[in-house]
Amino acid sequence: MRGRRRLAPPGNGLPDYISAMSAPRQLTEMRLPDLGYNAYLCRYSEIALKGRNRASFERAAVANLKRLLEGLPLSVRRERGRVFLQPEPPGDTLTAGVVEALRRQTAKCFGLVSGSPAFLTAPELPAIEAAVDRSFGAVCAAVAAQLGEGMPIPYAMRARRSEHRLGMTSREIEIHFADRLLTRHPCLRVNLDNPLLRVEVEVRREHAFVSYERFPGPGGLPACTAGRVMVLLSGGIDSPVAAYLTMRRGGAADFVTFHSAPYTPPATVEKVARIVRILREFQGEGTLYAVNLAEPQKLIRDRCSERFRTVLYRRLMLRVAAELARRREAAALVTGDSLGQVASQTLANLAVISAATPMLVLRPLIGAEKRETMDLARSIGTLAISEEQVPDSCTVFAPANPVTKAPLPLVEAQERRLPPPDELTRLALAQTTRVNVDTLETGPLPPDPAAAADTGRD
Repeated sequence: MRGRRRLAPPGNGLPDYISAMSAPRQLTEMRLPDLGYNAYLCRYSEIALKGRNRASFERAAVANLKRLLEGLPLSVRRERGRVFLQPEPPGDTLTAGVVEALRRQTAKCFGLVSGSPAFLTAPELPAIEAAVDRSFGAVCAAVAAQLGEGMPIPYAMRARRSEHRLGMTSREIEIHFADRLLTRHPCLRVNLDNPLLRVEVEVRREHAFVSYERFPGPGGLPACTAGRVMVLLSGGIDSPVAAYLTMRRGGAADFVTFHSAPYTPPATVEKVARIVRILREFQGEGTLYAVNLAEPQKLIRDRCSERFRTVLYRRLMLRVAAELARRREAAALVTGDSLGQVASQTLANLAVISAATPMLVLRPLIGAEKRETMDLARSIGTLAISEEQVPDSCTVFAPANPVTKAPLPLVEAQERRLPPPDELTRLALAQTTRVNVDTLETGPLPPDPAAAADTGRD
């Protein structure tokens, strides 16, 4: 149906990573006609708790929003507690296509909890009444047509104010408009717990907003506001979700993946690059490094007990990732580990693997159920890629019966059969490239800034 948009989040194509928890409950999926809105109101919640740092978080959210909306004919304005968008040139209305683009792009903007196409008007009662009167008839008719003739429309009236200029409390505003609408539209039935239709009025210092649709956002903190992290990214299901969750809390993610060419095909790295392309939509940046572990893996295969191979691989991966993180001035590593999911993720083995580096290791999925992780991966768009059957470095020389509770002294004894850890790390870094995720072209690892500084002092 041209020019019509969905009102309720379930089943409407919006990613589930924004979760129905951040949207009002709805009975079913509904669609509204193109109403000629002249603004789009964006809301955030956690940013408002940031005290003195609030302004910097707001600026970061606005900057990310502008990046996501680049090319759309919109201006962005920021008021305390709200961001709203207006069409350019002033006086235009938002087309159905622009509203649809806003709905999808704001769903990728960390820090926003919801967005609504709205009528922006003066913060005065007659102006607000006029905005409701002009639009509500079309809204009510559209909902009634989809419910069926004679069916009551469950609705709720919601009001919010940040100014007292109307001389009414929020509750009084709700009662005023509820009485007005119920008198004129007898098909309405008040349902505050599970409304199909929400009428929202928000009164602020310079403007008022009237809206009927609320699209959920991802929540969290604005992108790249919490410091840099290095994500160990495989082609599997879990690590992209761990990356997403860390990014949603403001982590600025770079990525490192491991392959074992020629024992693994080029598709191993290409698959991860496609995943990174999706993840970068949320933060606008992020470098991918590809590390060839084939030579260190052969040393482990030839010199160490088979049962310890996976743990030894993982410890080496952490050391290499930590060195890359240091060069990128990242404060932590991120993995997709989930407690007890596979042999290397038992509590004992996680402790032994973590002991390989003093760097902080974040594990956002440590208590997640696989079904939850898969649902989230599907929502953010990485699941289909992750499910493609492509070999990775962990399958190369994989042990038949990996140890599930590796004692650290025994693991360290195994490592003494190998070149020193720093030497193995340098060997892996010598086989590391930087990957352009758009073109799949690779380039050499940039020189270590610390080493260059030391050379300069000499």
